[in-house]
Amino acid sequence: MKKTQIRCIVGNAIVHIASILILCFYVLNMVEGVGGNSIYSAITNLSTATGADIAYYIVAGAFYILTLILAITMIILSAIGLFGGIFDIRALNMTTANRTLSIIAMISALMSLIFMIVYVSLAGIAGSSVGAGPITVFLASILAVVGAFVAYSRKIYRSE
Repeated sequence: MKKTQIRCIVGNAIVHIASILILCFYVLNMVEGVGGNSIYSAITNLSTATGADIAYYIVAGAFYILTLILAITMIILSAIGLFGGIFDIRALNMTTANRTLSIIAMISALMSLIFMIVYVSLAGIAGSSVGAGPITVFLASILAVVGAFVAYSRKIYRSE
């Protein structure tokens, strides 16, 4: 195996695992009974809340949906990139697309985390916090960016 193949396999595997983690942590926030500060409990209590603070929660939810869509896309592209790296098919190198999508997903996860923090702080509910879910989604998106930059891009891959 060439060095470029190994880096392609390792990078795409990291992106694949990080995208699966993003999905798992995203879904974990929607499970009822995980905690009082889960996304599910906030959705069920959304109809009782009033005021302009709801806009922050709605925008955070929109960023979470964008992160979810990008994570699903990165899973598909990293699987194609893994296949191309294992069998040394240069046309299946999806590193550039994974880099772009992972950076956008990281920014989206950061924005949703910020909007959730603002929403929770403005709501003023005693003892409420953002919880570990939005933070772990953001950390997994950072892992996806690192994995996308481990793999070689097409330009570097073709030069060897």
